[in-house]
Amino acid sequence: MCERLLLSKPEIKKMFLRVLYEIQYGKMKGYSSGTDSIVPSWINEYFKIKMNEEEIQLAQEAIQDLKTSGIIVKDATQHGEVFQVLTQKGKSLVEKSHDPDVHALRLEEVLRNRGLLGVSLDSFNEGDYEIAIFKAFRFVEEQVRAKSGLNAGDIGVDLMTKAFNPAKGILVVPTCAVPAEQEGIMSLFRGAISEFKNPSSHRTVDYNNRIVAIQIIAFAEILLDILSKATLRP
Repeated sequence: MCERLLLSKPEIKKMFLRVLYEIQYGKMKGYSSGTDSIVPSWINEYFKIKMNEEEIQLAQEAIQDLKTSGIIVKDATQHGEVFQVLTQKGKSLVEKSHDPDVHALRLEEVLRNRGLLGVSLDSFNEGDYEIAIFKAFRFVEEQVRAKSGLNAGDIGVDLMTKAFNPAKGILVVPTCAVPAEQEGIMSLFRGAISEFKNPSSHRTVDYNNRIVAIQIIAFAEILLDILSKATLRP
């Protein structure tokens, strides 16, 4: 069996909150709400995993973040400082979210482009798929602008037209044998920016499916791979 990837801090936060919620309101009533019990014992039991030492240490940072954010507070009915309860803010947060799936496909298992992964991973792990997708295609836009030498005023679909226009675009993709293929490349980039970056610039887009989000961000990586092969027009 393949070794699972290290849990991120956002994932550990969600896991901790879910377990604490189940202790207060759900199927784990009667379990200790001490942080030293939740991490790692109750998390391991609930999610059927075994946290390693690095994840346990990261959990301490996650717990501190949750306290600072007013999502959990000390349980006033207990004497020890380790006992925590959800605030109303924390309770609402858990009730609006799905259980984190620690065995699900991870974005870092799919992407190989480190730059793309760097800009999108944190938002993706937070479950904010809309922002992760927006950042991915903004990164594509930035890379096209940099490679073509265009300026900051060149944005969106107009940027892609200037960069890849088959007749006078700044960039040429050598694998395109005829102008129609270069036009297809231009259409790919224009369509991607129009569909996956521009809407989030103007309104909220409801991306709530983890796998769909991975597929869309992986498409951004395909575009970056095409861009890596492009050269400046002679």
